[in-house]
Amino acid sequence: MGSPRTGCTLLLIDDEQQALQLRKRVLESNGFTVLSATTAEEGLELFRRHDVDVVITDHLLGRSTAAAMSWEMKRSKPYTFIISLSGTTNVDEALKYADEFIAKGEGPEPLLRALNRILAERERASPGIQPSPAEVPVDISTVQALLAAIVADSSDAILSKTLDGIVTSWNHAAEEMYGYTRDEMIGRTVATLLPPDRPDEVNHILGRLRRGEHISHFETVRVAKDGKRLEVALTISPVRDGTGRLVGASTIARDITLSKNAEEALRKSEKLALAGRMATTIAHEINNPLEAVGNILYLLDADTELKAESRSYVGMAQDELRRVSEIIKLTLGMQRGSADTRELVRPTTLLDNLLTIYQKKVQSVGAQVVRSYRSEDPVPGNAVEFRQVFSNLIVNAADALAIAGDKLMIRVRRARRWDTGQPGLCISVADNAGGIAPEHRRRLFQAFYTTKGEQGTGIGLWMSRSIVLKYGGNLRFHSCSLPGKSGTCVSVFLPLEAKAAA
Repeated sequence: MGSPRTGCTLLLIDDEQQALQLRKRVLESNGFTVLSATTAEEGLELFRRHDVDVVITDHLLGRSTAAAMSWEMKRSKPYTFIISLSGTTNVDEALKYADEFIAKGEGPEPLLRALNRILAERERASPGIQPSPAEVPVDISTVQALLAAIVADSSDAILSKTLDGIVTSWNHAAEEMYGYTRDEMIGRTVATLLPPDRPDEVNHILGRLRRGEHISHFETVRVAKDGKRLEVALTISPVRDGTGRLVGASTIARDITLSKNAEEALRKSEKLALAGRMATTIAHEINNPLEAVGNILYLLDADTELKAESRSYVGMAQDELRRVSEIIKLTLGMQRGSADTRELVRPTTLLDNLLTIYQKKVQSVGAQVVRSYRSEDPVPGNAVEFRQVFSNLIVNAADALAIAGDKLMIRVRRARRWDTGQPGLCISVADNAGGIAPEHRRRLFQAFYTTKGEQGTGIGLWMSRSIVLKYGGNLRFHSCSLPGKSGTCVSVFLPLEAKAAA
């Protein structure tokens, strides 16, 4: 298409390697000399070292990065023609810093036509003469206004600072992201945005900048004016004056909190799915030996010569085997979504049985058990599931008492649900240990969140809450870590009449 342009040099900049190479081959086949780069920094370096006629850059190279790169090119060589390519950006946005916009989806012909037209117009204007920067008047105020518009309109937070970290500029997006106004931040150190757990990070970054290093997509944490922690991605570049002397740095910051939260939610869902698959596999594997043990116990029980004492042991073993079987059915049922098996369950009986089981554990930490049963009413539900809930609460309290405190208090009473007034039972498990630190409280019921380190799984409270909600109940807790008033109380509400959770 068109005549070959020998001696005409193009600079292609695109972070998509395959698209870049294909575009280069098309242009070289039409007689152009083509240089290529995959980053703005590499592109600027090639631009400074070679006499480039036309720059063809991807607009989505990073809006602010591409804009700043194009401004720098225009500043040093104003005669250079810049073409912006994009598959999504509208023309008005692209032409803020480029001379022409071409949509990628239109194929190579529009680009080739544009190049031939641009070069033909240049030859007509100055036949055989290549303009130089000295021959082209530069309107500094226009260039500065262009740069200011780019920074002001950017959706990313853009700021500049001295090599000592003092903020010298602060755009509108930075105000929106961090909550500080321009007047509040200019003149202050950028360390104002640091969280307490990263005290040396700014000094480390400034040290790298003083060595002339560029920092690209550095993910870290910053703190807004209201105290909110933000996950951010930073691109930080050294700034030099006209003589090449290092005078400061510019920072482009993007809030990636939402994307990080989405990644964390995805990881948790994957862990839950994996845990479910493992539980199902283990339950299936356990069922085979359980069946064998059950058959052996059945045959022993049928032996007429078995002593009475031995027969009683067989009966006890069969009871425990049935409990294990129920737990396995529960595990499989959670994965399959099987129908509920409901009966009338007396919470006080379950609690007494569990306190007998955990008696040694509680005694070993030097704690006393205080019971207060004001109601013996049964509630509709599943005994195995309720046993799992109360077992988890008692074990958590005993673990806390191993560090501080000396009382485990169990209370059962008639009550009305605190949000609907529905009649039921309130079962409370409390301790006078050290309490739960405020930073942990809001995450207690999240799956896989634990304060016990390697000893905890992080699914106990999450599963307990799920079970209680399943039977139309509710679970909440109160905790205090103040000296002399410390302790934690977890309260479970279970309705006296069956009512499935909404």
